[in-house]
Amino acid sequence: MTDRDRLSEERDFLLESLRDLERERQVGDIDDDDYVTLRDDYTVRAARIIRELDEGEEQVVRRTSTWRKAVAWSIVVALIAGASGWLVAAQSGQRLPGQTITGGIEDSTASVLSQARALNFEDPALAIELYGRVLELDPDNVEALTYRAWLVSLIARDTADDVRAMAFTAATDGLERAIEIDPEYADAHCFLGIVRFRLGNDAAGAKSALDVCEAKNPPAVVKSFVDAIVAEVDAALAG
Repeated sequence: MTDRDRLSEERDFLLESLRDLERERQVGDIDDDDYVTLRDDYTVRAARIIRELDEGEEQVVRRTSTWRKAVAWSIVVALIAGASGWLVAAQSGQRLPGQTITGGIEDSTASVLSQARALNFEDPALAIELYGRVLELDPDNVEALTYRAWLVSLIARDTADDVRAMAFTAATDGLERAIEIDPEYADAHCFLGIVRFRLGNDAAGAKSALDVCEAKNPPAVVKSFVDAIVAEVDAALAG
């Protein structure tokens, strides 16, 4: 086994461990302190290995491709890690960006959302970071959940299969969470349909989500994305 194979196996193990850890927490099989400690440890180790793999790949791929893959991996790992940094800070009394010493919020959620919206396509990585900041302050913010997931899927679309698979999981988790919180939010249904088709090759699942999307009268800009893919989904189902 080569060093790269070993690193790939260790990366896959750590990412699967993160998913297992989340499942254990959801069913109450692990307490909060152990959950935070293990999750932070797995995330740091996975990020280190991913950097090593990407550095080794720079010799055989174009710089732009490597950059996109590195960004996508970093974002996917951050999403898997979820709010672990927030949990650590909350338990230790540490202040997070935007909080005053008394716990008030200097920048309102609306202000940060506005900044993120403006950067959606100009600087998607920074927009994702801003949406993450909103979710630190308001974990159930439907817009931030939806658009962070959507941007992750866009960044990962032209990357390697392993990155796409992780991005698909992270994006669908975020979109399904947004729908669970607010089933009437059309954007989440629309993007879920697109992600299922583009990253998951699931035409039937995409069609189901897109039908709900269109029934909920999405904004014109979102509907333009949907209109561009509906014919492809229908063709895939017909074939």
